[in-house]
Amino acid sequence: METKEAVTVSTESAFHALGLPDADDLELRAELLRRIAGIIKERELTQTRAGELMNMDQPRVSALLRGKITKFSTDRLLRALSDLGQDVELRISPAGEGKGRLHVAA
Repeated sequence: METKEAVTVSTESAFHALGLPDADDLELRAELLRRIAGIIKERELTQTRAGELMNMDQPRVSALLRGKITKFSTDRLLRALSDLGQDVELRISPAGEGKGRLHVAA
């Protein structure tokens, strides 16, 4: 007999849906990782060359490209973007209500 599991649809990130206390930070780091990986792919950089540009060894670049989010701080990912020739701008503005949010804008 086939068992059916309940599925919950959410518009939140997976981190928020799981109720993780640091969901905002994890979501931000995931987006930064995605952007870095996209730049590396777009430029057709090897992991070694990308590491040279970002001041990381090849195993760290491999971890980054495999989405090992807990191995990288937000600060380190922002520096990696800068090392790859990206301008990074932080904008702080009042939240509509309650707690503000962290996000990456294009």
